[in-house]
Amino acid sequence: MNEVRNMNQLISALGSAVRAARKDRHLSQEALAERIGVCKRTIIDIENNTGNPKFEILGMLVRELDLPLYQVFYPETAQNLEAKNLLLNEVKNCTDYEMKVILSVVRSLRYTLKNEERNTMA
Repeated sequence: MNEVRNMNQLISALGSAVRAARKDRHLSQEALAERIGVCKRTIIDIENNTGNPKFEILGMLVRELDLPLYQVFYPETAQNLEAKNLLLNEVKNCTDYEMKVILSVVRSLRYTLKNEERNTMA
């Protein structure tokens, strides 16, 4: 029974994520369908939580709408991951050099913040 409830939650999360991302991009259901090569009915069914798309269609939706995978597969943690998604979007187009610099800064900052937190708790 839990498996059915979990599947329904995932299907509902997918529908909500697709609808929100599509609207954010000012796309009609028909335009999105054309972009990924499916009929409009497929998009309607997904957004209304009555469609369970094949993996290929899911992949095309994720790529076309730039959907964060946590919104689709881990909807219960979506709120906690919003900041991480914003951070990932910022670094998405960085060069290798920029990524290395950012990574070293983030590691250093995390180390400093953890030490600061320990000192305030002590």
